[in-house]
Amino acid sequence: MIRRLLWLNGFAVLGAVLNHATGWGFTAMYWWTDRYTAVAVPHFARVGDAAYYTLRAIEQFIMFSIPAFLFVSGFFVAFAAGRQRQIGWSVIGNRIKNLVIPYIIWSVAIFVLWALQDGLRPWHAYARSLLFGRAAAPYYYVPLLTQFFLCSPLLFVPLARKWWKLLLLGAGAVQLTVHLAQYPLILGWNVAAAQWVARLSPGWFMPQTIFWFAFGVVAGFHLPLFKEWLARWRWVLLGGTAVFWLLAFVEWELLFRASGAQWLSPRVTLLDALYAGCFILAYMAFEKVPIPYARQWGELGTKSFGVYLIHAPAQEMVARGVYHLAPALLPYQLFFLPLLVITGLAVPLLLMAVVNRTALRPYYQYVFG
Repeated sequence: MIRRLLWLNGFAVLGAVLNHATGWGFTAMYWWTDRYTAVAVPHFARVGDAAYYTLRAIEQFIMFSIPAFLFVSGFFVAFAAGRQRQIGWSVIGNRIKNLVIPYIIWSVAIFVLWALQDGLRPWHAYARSLLFGRAAAPYYYVPLLTQFFLCSPLLFVPLARKWWKLLLLGAGAVQLTVHLAQYPLILGWNVAAAQWVARLSPGWFMPQTIFWFAFGVVAGFHLPLFKEWLARWRWVLLGGTAVFWLLAFVEWELLFRASGAQWLSPRVTLLDALYAGCFILAYMAFEKVPIPYARQWGELGTKSFGVYLIHAPAQEMVARGVYHLAPALLPYQLFFLPLLVITGLAVPLLLMAVVNRTALRPYYQYVFG
């Protein structure tokens, strides 16, 4: 089970790389169109073409990534607690240290790039960026996971041991409320309650993803019961993965058109969450099915945090480089997207390999986690 969770981490970080590559793909198609065609931007004429639906299909597929990361993190909290009544604060402190130090290092590196490009910003702008994970698009995950770790000894571990059904129901109700509040916002309806819920549940705060971490902790403490349930429902979960992927894909297209907007930034809907849940559970249910290239996925899983931290700034630099130096490549997603995916994996893995094989090796954990 532990190895399978490590492989899942590898799949999830590849999903994160794909996610941000598709984001740059959409940017190239709609916001950078003037680099290769004489039009005003943003230019949404290609919404609905083959490239659009390809990127959307990828974007929909990787919706499991953050839920998978949180599920695995919750599971390992239970594993670290073991048979003890409580998980030690020293364990939590080490987990947070391994998250926060590399996060600060790479955030500061990005701040230096900001300063070189646009000059210095007020100190409080950097402080807010660190506190809320704004240095790069995926960095919100670090403040989010830090909150979950800090709440584990006080909330998740005690409840997962004794009142796990109550924990899952409560966490599910909170997350369901957040997902349901998205619909009127997407459709442009002026619903005060939905706006209030959205303000209280930004991506870096727990309510939007609390169920996944709680479910991981519960699964870790009640593994025999969890595996028995998975074995009974595995084919239903596999079918649910395919059905909810398709339903979530169609749902977003319908919401997009019903909103009347020229473009909608991706948001996690209820059907996205159901797809992600089925994906993770189906993957765990078929644990005896061999995974091709399992060793490579395991290695990627062990390096997932370093890849997560570095892939987004690396992709941005390459995307902007193409914008300035080879704009003719921008409309061709068949070439542009693989370039960004390769960049998002190769640059972090190469940096980690260099540090691991040189005199910098003692600092590896501080830089990559």
